[in-house]
Amino acid sequence: MFSHLTYCKSIGAFLLAGMVLFSENAIADSVLDKILNTHNIRLAWVDNTKPISWLSNGKPAGMAIDICLDVVENLKHRYKTNINVTWVKVTTAARFQVIANNRAEILCAVAANTGQRDKLVAFSTPWLYTKMNYLTKKADNISNKEMLAGHTVGVISGGTSAIVLAKMNQQFNYSISVKLVRDFNEGFSLLADDHITAFVTDDIIIRGKLVDIPDREKYQMSPEGFGETLSYGLVVAKDAYNMKDIINEDIKAMFTSGRFDKLYNKWFMSPVSPSGGSVQQPMSEKLLEQENRLLSTQDNSAQQQR
Repeated sequence: MFSHLTYCKSIGAFLLAGMVLFSENAIADSVLDKILNTHNIRLAWVDNTKPISWLSNGKPAGMAIDICLDVVENLKHRYKTNINVTWVKVTTAARFQVIANNRAEILCAVAANTGQRDKLVAFSTPWLYTKMNYLTKKADNISNKEMLAGHTVGVISGGTSAIVLAKMNQQFNYSISVKLVRDFNEGFSLLADDHITAFVTDDIIIRGKLVDIPDREKYQMSPEGFGETLSYGLVVAKDAYNMKDIINEDIKAMFTSGRFDKLYNKWFMSPVSPSGGSVQQPMSEKLLEQENRLLSTQDNSAQQQR
């Protein structure tokens, strides 16, 4: 038999658990509720990062942009309501703060998931895997990362590259001089004008830039990337639990329906520049593994329902 004290403790624990659950649900719904109540969603994007996001014919375009628009269409269908899109152009350095400070609901841009960033914002299921790489001029004869020792290298302020180069300097005593730049365009311009010997950024961004450079034969990208594999995801506020779940469900549906393959071929395997250039970047092994895993899960689920 329970004592009166034990009974009270049990009731108290039950009420406390209910309060916590209610509180979490209230927080979880805040971002989604705002979208549904205002019939508007603010999508943050970064320019000049082809084929991920850039300005084309007066409006944002790219792989991340199309994935975000697919999510918006999913929201419209799920809640049977109209949702307008407001585009919020942001800088590379400030892109995560814009989400953390609730100035936009989703970040549709270059966004590698790192442990440090994961403390500030929340990332969706990955939709791309890449590595860091560097671009140099062929005339400088830089054939490996060790040859960057003693040179000035440009990296994006607030980007992953700066952290990796700092670790390399500390671990191998490379004495690389790191120059922080505001965005990708500034990095490429400094390289073109010989103010830096190399520009370090994500592999896919270098490939996208080379498509548009008229004198691309003067440049070379290192044959292999360095550092850990980076996973790109859409980004939402840390407490946007429901919104994150909806995005993850939509990305999964894109993979299993074939929509993702069509988008990937559109932006990574087809012409994306007026000159007809293409980044020609097939799906990585990790991305193919993820797709196959999702397809396998779908098949198993279908068999169990029979």
